[in-house]
Amino acid sequence: MRKVIVVGIAAVLAILAAPARADDVQMYVADGDAAATVKDPRTAALDDAFGRAVTTALGELVDGEARKANKQAIDREIIGRSRLWVAKFKVQKDQTSDGRRQLTVEVSVDRDKMRVRLGELNVPLQGEQPQGTGALRTAIVLLRVVDAQDVRASFGVSADKDVAGLAPLTATLRSGGLTLLRAPAAGAVKAGGELPLDDDEADAVAADAKSDAAVVANVTVGAPVAARGVADPAVMVTARVRLVGRGKKMAGDGSATLAVKVSAEDKRGIVVHDAIERALVAAAEDVVGPPRPVLGQSQGFKGDDTPVAEAGVVLIRIPARTPYTLVAAELKYLAGAKGVSRAGLRRVSQSGWVIGVHTSESVQRIAQIARKAPANDISATVKVANDLVELALAAAAAPP
Repeated sequence: MRKVIVVGIAAVLAILAAPARADDVQMYVADGDAAATVKDPRTAALDDAFGRAVTTALGELVDGEARKANKQAIDREIIGRSRLWVAKFKVQKDQTSDGRRQLTVEVSVDRDKMRVRLGELNVPLQGEQPQGTGALRTAIVLLRVVDAQDVRASFGVSADKDVAGLAPLTATLRSGGLTLLRAPAAGAVKAGGELPLDDDEADAVAADAKSDAAVVANVTVGAPVAARGVADPAVMVTARVRLVGRGKKMAGDGSATLAVKVSAEDKRGIVVHDAIERALVAAAEDVVGPPRPVLGQSQGFKGDDTPVAEAGVVLIRIPARTPYTLVAAELKYLAGAKGVSRAGLRRVSQSGWVIGVHTSESVQRIAQIARKAPANDISATVKVANDLVELALAAAAAPP
């Protein structure tokens, strides 16, 4: 289907941001924690930080229902192998406190690489469209932009990773469920023709890249021509996007045309660059469909969340990131401790888990009891602040 979009002639005042690379590598800041008594506490704390960063990235790629349905495979193949998805990292803070090695790390996660493995595990991605859930899961992008002065392409021996329109095109294809692989850095790019490659050539390139499909895209920027009723000339921008599956099976073909006014003041070509991006997105949506609307995240509670004291009850707060299995072990341990009549979970919030210990003992005595870990493979650190016991629990790292 061919789309024709006529753009108004109002002046464009927005400043063009630098185009992003097509590779989807995102940086997350994560804390890592490990017992200082293990053989290599720094490595154990790094692994903990990597796991947290990968878990955050996973939450952005896979929705809650899919994570729950595929929990065993995700825990084993994605989170359990977190180092595989780390492109690079930088330690911001490294300290040892209360017998714990604690790190704050900038972790760059290769989300494209994660997408490929998730596809192999048949885990559906968040917002994935039907195009990406069938036989075509991976693709390479072969984009060419042609104007009167130059021919630029995202592939070939002279590949330009910042070619106009590449970033929004890849974002649209990802939202349609396709996992994008790196385009080959080989071969020459043709200057003529409606597309930079025909179906036979695209099929061969996809086979070399071990990809399910090739997305062949082209943008042609016409020469400025006189437009009736306006002083400045107009430019026609035409985009075409074709999705070719292995075996030369055409899976989608879309196009879009925009007319924009250009002026002598627009020396940076912002108007034309913007038209290239919008034309490519419109053509790509013909192929993979528009992105599904995503509901915004609800805002968390930001007020005072301090537990309220109660006579005969000592309150113990555990950090929110602590797994429930450790909290449950602590509850069982406290309930059987001498001088404790019962222990129960009082609250769960962003500030953490709160356990209420019914006892006639003092806060300091309950802190002493909590200082002993509930099991041999769990470590515990305790401090008392304003009659509130702050307890940190962590599973001891497995020996290498």
